[in-house]
Amino acid sequence: MAGPRSFWPWRRTSAAEPAPAAAGVYLDWQQLLGLEFAARRVRWPPQQASARSLLAGRHRSRVRGRGLDFIELRQYQPGDDTRTIDWRASARTGRTHVRVYAEERDRPTWLVADQRISMFFARRGSLRSVVAAEAAAVWGWRALAGGDRVGGLVIADDGLDEVMPGRGRRSLLQFLERLRSRNHALRADSPVPPAPAQLDAALQRLVQQAPRDAVIAIFSDFDGLGERSRSLLLELARHNDLVLLPIWEDASTTTQGVRLVVSDGQAQLPIDHGDRRVIEGLATLARERSERLRGLRAELGCAVLPLLNTEPALLQLARGLDKTPPSAARL
Repeated sequence: MAGPRSFWPWRRTSAAEPAPAAAGVYLDWQQLLGLEFAARRVRWPPQQASARSLLAGRHRSRVRGRGLDFIELRQYQPGDDTRTIDWRASARTGRTHVRVYAEERDRPTWLVADQRISMFFARRGSLRSVVAAEAAAVWGWRALAGGDRVGGLVIADDGLDEVMPGRGRRSLLQFLERLRSRNHALRADSPVPPAPAQLDAALQRLVQQAPRDAVIAIFSDFDGLGERSRSLLLELARHNDLVLLPIWEDASTTTQGVRLVVSDGQAQLPIDHGDRRVIEGLATLARERSERLRGLRAELGCAVLPLLNTEPALLQLARGLDKTPPSAARL
């Protein structure tokens, strides 16, 4: 006798459901689905946000067209809709003028979740890869509830998984399934070498797929951030609403006086937290990456909302989006 049909028709029903994932190490599918209802409680947009907030479910478009809000009266240009001609102003000035309105429409939301081996790390709390995935799920569910089209990119060391933004739950569920699959493929002894260049590859793909009027949220540790990344981010920010969400270690979890061994799956490196030079070197690397992102925030004019791995992503997003408008996000 055949078993009951799965609630999600696009999923295979013949295979047995995987065992629950270790909390904070790998993603749990049921938890990703459960975030849908919790995400609805996140304020979207914040109470103090402007009408053009990129966090709104319905956005005021950069494209000007016929709508409810009058913007300006300007001279007619070839290609303008003749229905927008203001005949009185045209007769008064002797030149053809049109009335321009702002149209409101839904906008595509691109979620970019990093699942490279550099994200498979944490001293305490959840791994960076888990925090990035959970935060992307919260953002996706909330954008979907606001009426936006949702899709995204999953960055892996050996490729990119792309789901085009679409209306309804199917596109987001497909994105989450690929995100979960990439997350469960991560392991310390992975034969796939680290690929910092994949960050630029993902940004280049976004430049091609999201040329304008999209909301782009990037959840990553930004390993591989360089001059090429900067130019691609500038191009994205020029015509889209860009939000950078770096996943960082909580500085308070640094264990001084303890020897640790880190590995990339091929080689091991002992780190002595009792050595002041080691501590200062690690702090310098973290500070330099923070300064690069801070410089990008000022240069791009985008929002930057850091997420720590020692606190649930849902709580951090709820607090950050409720209190921090995009133009005033702080590092």
